[in-house]
Amino acid sequence: MNDDTIQDLKQFIATTITQQTSEIVVRLDKVDMRLDKVEQKLEDISLSVAEAIENSNEATDTQLKDHENRIVHLEHKIA
Repeated sequence: MNDDTIQDLKQFIATTITQQTSEIVVRLDKVDMRLDKVEQKLEDISLSVAEAIENSNEATDTQLKDHENRIVHLEHKIA
């Protein structure tokens, strides 16, 4: 092989590697965007669950306090 052929091969290899790594970068960017969407959905779901639990706890607390008031009123009526 002469020097021109070797230089052509080097250039071909460099170009091929550059193209392949560019395609990989594009694919990784797409994967990152999808992961961002999944993370956002998980965060939204997590917030919704936390809010539902908080609402449930508040309702339970309200009900408990109401029962305590009812019991106190019944005790006063009995006494």
